[in-house]
Amino acid sequence: MGKFAYSGAMISVHDALTMILETVSPLAGERVGLLQAVGRVLAEEVRSEREVPPFANSAMDGYAVRWDDVHDASAEQPVALEVLEVLQAGAMPTQVVTTGTASKIMTGAVIPPGAETVIRVEDTEEQEGRVWIKRQERPGTHIRASGEDIHRGQLVLEKGRVLHSADIGLLASVGRSFVLVRQRPRVAILSTGNELVEVDETLRPGQIVNSNAYTLAAAVQEVGCQPVPLAVARDSLAEIRAALNEAVRHDVVLSTGGVSVGDFDFVKTAMDELGIRRLFWQVAQRPGKPLTFGLLRERPYFGLPGNPVSALVCFYLYARPALSRMMGREKIFLPIVSATVGEDIPKAKGLTEFVRCRLVCTNGHYAVHSTGSQSSGVLSSLSLGQGLIIGPAELPLLPKGMSVKVIVLDGDQFAGAEAPFC
Repeated sequence: MGKFAYSGAMISVHDALTMILETVSPLAGERVGLLQAVGRVLAEEVRSEREVPPFANSAMDGYAVRWDDVHDASAEQPVALEVLEVLQAGAMPTQVVTTGTASKIMTGAVIPPGAETVIRVEDTEEQEGRVWIKRQERPGTHIRASGEDIHRGQLVLEKGRVLHSADIGLLASVGRSFVLVRQRPRVAILSTGNELVEVDETLRPGQIVNSNAYTLAAAVQEVGCQPVPLAVARDSLAEIRAALNEAVRHDVVLSTGGVSVGDFDFVKTAMDELGIRRLFWQVAQRPGKPLTFGLLRERPYFGLPGNPVSALVCFYLYARPALSRMMGREKIFLPIVSATVGEDIPKAKGLTEFVRCRLVCTNGHYAVHSTGSQSSGVLSSLSLGQGLIIGPAELPLLPKGMSVKVIVLDGDQFAGAEAPFC
């Protein structure tokens, strides 16, 4: 972890991301109940200690019969059998199916001894204790064999898998009520600034709502981590020192504000006093140039800009993949698609610019349009968009018709209004 030294020089987006990801690793495992494991990363391999299903059972409502009795049955020449008993799911058979007999059986019920196939109720007719079989079936038809899904000792789920609903059901079916998963990082969210007030406070001249705390807490929740919002720290060394001292008790720190050229000294001094090792400050990008990153006892510290768009864009680019890696995920980046620029879009030359944009998909091809103002204080333009165009540093303009890469921020915006199978 000591391979990186702070130089104070502005670094590239690529180098910043590389540096961050090389300093984080998955957290330890913890054992949780099944419903707490949804979306978590499995920290152990799971093998079944039982057969699933544990016994042969009927896949249909019908009649359990011997194949020799019904192999010639048809609607024109039905076969008559004596009904021994009615088997419901959860009940054990009390009779053996022998020549000339059958047991009426419900879906999920145990196949009785002697039975080799199940005839659907639709292909039968029952009267006065006898059933007429009107269709022949092969042996084993409509019978779910013991272990048909999973055998004892079989590998059910591999270590490193992100657990979804089917996986949770699978774990339940093999009798695992608890499972070992990677811990979710606890992320301290610290906002600094004399101008910040809470959302329900009356604004006085010069004051603004601390929206960054809510924005970042929501972003942390979306990625599956635990946000811990802290009280606002005012622009004084004492408050910032105390706030950082509280923040670094958690797995990750996200602070906003206090990292620009004019006010970095307070944060820098407090970081130095706490032993936070700064790895970089300033990235050649827009928005989000005044970004700092450091470590305290190998715990990541992200000093995000105070402007709301800059803070959230930096979260998407750097904090989000770092948190994903700490949770043990292998796929840690937001999806990227290729798109064609719909109009000339000016950008800052010499900086990689992440342009807020709308994505439109037509016949499988994406077109991309700016959401309007790219000011780092206009959060609405990020809310209106679905992605970020990656504008190369060497270009002063993204011309209409140019092919670009776009980071997709909101996949739900592309969800279909109609079912794909209609």
